[in-house]
Order: sequence, then C-alpha cells, then structure tokens
Amino acid sequence: MELIAENFDDFINQVLCAAAVVSIIIGVVQHGLPDGLIEGTSILIALNIIIFVNSGNNYLSEKRLADLVNLSEKQMVPVFRGSKEAISIDANDLVVGDLIEISNGNKVAADLIMVSGQDIACVEADLTGEPDMLPKKVINETNL
Repeated sequence: MELIAENFDDFINQVLCAAAVVSIIIGVVQHGLPDGLIEGTSILIALNIIIFVNSGNNYLSEKRLADLVNLSEKQMVPVFRGSKEAISIDANDLVVGDLIEISNGNKVAADLIMVSGQDIACVEADLTGEPDMLPKKVINETNL
C-alpha cells in the first residue's frame, strides 16, 4: 500500500486524478450516464496503469537494494571447530567456543577473546566511535 500511496505524491498523478474526476462530472452532465463516463474512465485507466507500473518498479528496486545490503553484510570467516583445518562460514553463524583466525585488515564479526597473537590493535569506531587503534592483549591467568 505504501508503494501505491507514494505515487500520489507526484504532481502529475494528482493532476491526472483531478482531471479524471472533472472529466467524469462534465461528461455525465453533458452526455448522461453511460456516454459521459468514457473520457474520465479512460483517464482513470491510464492513471491505474501508471501507478501499477511505478509501484512494480519501486518494489523491484527496493527488493534489489535489500538483497545488496544483505549480500554486503555477509562476511566469511575462517573457523577452527574441533580440527586443525579452518572452514569458512558466515560470520552470523559463529557460536560461543569458535576459534577464528584474524588476519591484517579483517573486520572482527563478534566479541572475541584473543588466545594467541602479538602486536594486535583494532579500530573500534563501529562499536564505540573511538577512531584510534586500541591495543589488544592475549588472555592468560594474570588478566582474566
């Protein structure tokens, strides 16, 4: 319904709608009921075709945009799940206990505990707004 209602924000569609109503009124007054509806009804049919085509195009455009957004959010992550070989899964499928491999320039897709590594720093601008690189430490018995 929103896609249909958007069409009436267009000035030309408003003019066509008003012209159809005026044409129907004038036609009925001049020619009587059956013959007076022809011109106004023709304008309404043309307006319905315009609205149908525009709504269909807008729906397809919004659907494609939503698909692109979903595709851009998809991030494959190498995960070690009980084996020494990494498998690639979508970041949305990560669960507690997954060991992931982070390489330079990767976005971290979840809250993580670093079990090994050195000289690691992250930009947490998406999370906290902090634009600076923040150093990360390996978790051990002294910093639990």
